[in-house]
Amino acid sequence: MVDCDVIIVGGGPVGLFLAAELGQRGISVEVFDAKAGTSTHPAANANSARTMEHFRRIGIASTVRALGLPAGYATDVAYFTSIAGHELARLHQPASQDAVEWAKAHAFTWATPEPPHRCSQLYVEPVLLEAARSHTQCHVHFSARVVAFSQGEESVSATVELDATADRPAQTRTVTARYLIGCDGPRSFVRKSLGLRYAGVSGEKRDFMGGQMDAVYFFAPDIYRVSPHPPAWQYWTFSAKQRALIIAVDGKGHFIMNVQTREDELNDDDSVRRRIAEAIGADIPFELKSSSTWTAGFTLVADRFSAGRVFLAGDAAHLFTPTGGLGYNTGIEDAANLAWKLEAMVKGLAGPALGASYEAERKPAALRNTAFARGFADGIGHVQVPPEAHMSGPAGDAAREAVGNYLAFHATAEFVIPGVHLGTRYEQSPLIETEAGPAVPDSANLYVPCARAGHRAPHAWLEEGRSLYDRFGPGFTLLCTGREGINTRDDAVLHRAASVLPQLAIQHVDEPAVAALYGAAFVLIRPDQHVAWRGDALGDEFEAAARRAMGHATADVVSTSEPVCPAST
Repeated sequence: MVDCDVIIVGGGPVGLFLAAELGQRGISVEVFDAKAGTSTHPAANANSARTMEHFRRIGIASTVRALGLPAGYATDVAYFTSIAGHELARLHQPASQDAVEWAKAHAFTWATPEPPHRCSQLYVEPVLLEAARSHTQCHVHFSARVVAFSQGEESVSATVELDATADRPAQTRTVTARYLIGCDGPRSFVRKSLGLRYAGVSGEKRDFMGGQMDAVYFFAPDIYRVSPHPPAWQYWTFSAKQRALIIAVDGKGHFIMNVQTREDELNDDDSVRRRIAEAIGADIPFELKSSSTWTAGFTLVADRFSAGRVFLAGDAAHLFTPTGGLGYNTGIEDAANLAWKLEAMVKGLAGPALGASYEAERKPAALRNTAFARGFADGIGHVQVPPEAHMSGPAGDAAREAVGNYLAFHATAEFVIPGVHLGTRYEQSPLIETEAGPAVPDSANLYVPCARAGHRAPHAWLEEGRSLYDRFGPGFTLLCTGREGINTRDDAVLHRAASVLPQLAIQHVDEPAVAALYGAAFVLIRPDQHVAWRGDALGDEFEAAARRAMGHATADVVSTSEPVCPAST
């Protein structure tokens, strides 16, 4: 007897997104997090285009895009000697009110309906919490710590301590589910309990983004008064004494500063105040709100992503240095990949390979993304700023121009990364048959749309002005791009495919640009918007691909009452 379908350990953004999507799929969920509530300290300040696409799928993208900085606040990345001093370089980026139209104009690079959005986890988590709790079968519990779990052939049982206070001991509860997901961060209790370890590079040293970092949340609206430069989203400062990264949280005076500590520095309020003043470069009042300590220089991926009925996602499965903003966003992709598979497993539709495909697909993606993040960290962390850059006169001007040229190059390399956001592919997945020929390049700064099996389904704006993605169903979608569409002789094939694929929707889009983009008359698209198969006929190959996409061997057949959704035009 189970209490719910899925237990999620960890109520951060990855756990809450997974809960929201599972709830939308009719899966009962219990989420447990030891914190008292959602985050009160800013972190994860960048939502990738892919994360925003997933938010669009569950209906919260527009809500999230309205949060964070004011609608007209440009999300520039800028580099300074100090905020009140010399500006060295600036990467201009659009304000949120202009982002979607900007992406349409730059569709040759950002081929997405949802360009990146600069908004702190501080604001995103409450939206995800509301989305999760909007489903009656989804329950989120804070001040609730999972202290033990065990699994058998059919279920997982977790022991949870609830509502412990200084005056009252914790109440203990046992919860049994079909599956348990560890979304409980880099010190993951779930990962350690499974005996799984991180592998990779740890403790890598750099002049910046390599060592112990202090993250200080403070309020200083006078920054906008003393700075002679236009506002920015990220302020990177290179003073003679320290380097710092200051991020605008709300555009109204709240900032988060990350600065690398040195062995001779104390982590007291006076030291923190000196570091903030050094980065600003002017004597202005500011209020300290909160602080935390973390360590940069990690490129770590768990040796395994699952064991039996227990899976890992987010920082529990991989740990990044945050350059490029890839850690949290990789975790959201983990959850998107896992959600539809959990649904199929809970509902008895999954073949034996479906659960194992999560690690087979997501571990290579984690290795890919941590490598990109490490490269970005090297690009900013090892750069040497000459002393002349802090001097006045012609020599100082020349040094600052030279440093600025490099930083402008680096800014583009780290922040104009559509290839990282949109280029993840699962070509070696057991759920697909790899197509012949070479794949398109996997480059950080260039995304090449590709409809090969395993790749993210290419996006297009339809002639009616609507996003193609909005035509995809919550389950599998069969996209028909040819003029003929589906013939009556295909009905039997579709009926057999529908016995395997949950909620198979059929979408007919008769637009030459879409046909050219996908390069096939029929394209089978998974619930996470990755291509499962494409071809020019609905025959044996399509049926085999449908079974394979759900983790079944070619000869396996599953009986289900799930209907084929009617075709749309």
